[in-house]
Amino acid sequence: MSFRDIYGHQKVIEILRRTLRQGRVGQAYLFSGIPAIGKRTLAREFIKAVNCEEANAAGDACDRCLSCRKIDREIHPDVFVVKPEGQFIRIDAIRGIQENITCRPLEAKRRAFIIDDADKMREEAANALLKILEEPTASNMFVLVTARPYALPQTIISRCQHFRFNPLPDETVAKILMEAAAKKDEKQEGGKEDIVNMDPQKSMLLSALAGGSVERALELTREDIYQYREELIRILSTTRREDLFSMLQLAAALAQGKKESRHGLTILKNFFRDILIFKETRQEAMLINRDKLSMVSDFAERLSGEQVLQNIAKIERAGEILERNVNKLLTLETMAFSLNY
Repeated sequence: MSFRDIYGHQKVIEILRRTLRQGRVGQAYLFSGIPAIGKRTLAREFIKAVNCEEANAAGDACDRCLSCRKIDREIHPDVFVVKPEGQFIRIDAIRGIQENITCRPLEAKRRAFIIDDADKMREEAANALLKILEEPTASNMFVLVTARPYALPQTIISRCQHFRFNPLPDETVAKILMEAAAKKDEKQEGGKEDIVNMDPQKSMLLSALAGGSVERALELTREDIYQYREELIRILSTTRREDLFSMLQLAAALAQGKKESRHGLTILKNFFRDILIFKETRQEAMLINRDKLSMVSDFAERLSGEQVLQNIAKIERAGEILERNVNKLLTLETMAFSLNY
């Protein structure tokens, strides 16, 4: 793999390529963004490109030389990954970095350290890393990876070139899922065999629920999310304002657990999003829930565009309230009673 094989994050990749072409690789980088969107992968590929023995004008790794192959196999003597042990990155791990940087790299142009979940350093470890960054050396480089940059000391952030990674577009996640599904002959670990049953409709639904995270989308292939969607949309399709029981039933279906509530609200929001798109365009191909076209069409005829937008706003508001750990069932019942049906 190299930069050209990575989906998304093209702006970040282009800046890194330009850095390589100009020979202006810095000492410390901070890659931040939601979990599982490719930060660690891009960190590794950047380090590969920096140390590639056949560096080219495109600013990318060749994937053929000994250095690239060693980094891919995680056996390069000058590339280190520091991870939390338990809940925190221990001070001993940072002291290990201090010992390594005192001598020249064994093989690499630049010895490299990826500090994964960098926000999990305790104060002592963070101070030790800060001391290292305050005394830069030309033969070493650091890439800090985190989903919580705000939890890092500002003194560390200020010494890094900060790259913010946006969630991947739904279409990109769906494409990755479809390509993974095409590799049916490769055994998947951790119960991921379900991914071989992927189709375009399912991949778009899962990518919409995953919020731009490939890892989350892969996790959803192992959950019974399709059946949950069927249940919610069935209840929604039979809910009427004059039927109080059906509205309570919708709220109860959403209140099964924090994770299920989040997925359920996303399913509802995507359903009303489809209604609005179909109402305005009549384009079936643009729908996430294409298999529910008759229901989408029925709602589109029954509700005005303003009412659909109000529903989406109410669903989003309910999700924001739930994040504050308030009374879940009451919040969802209030939302269910306020929706336009």
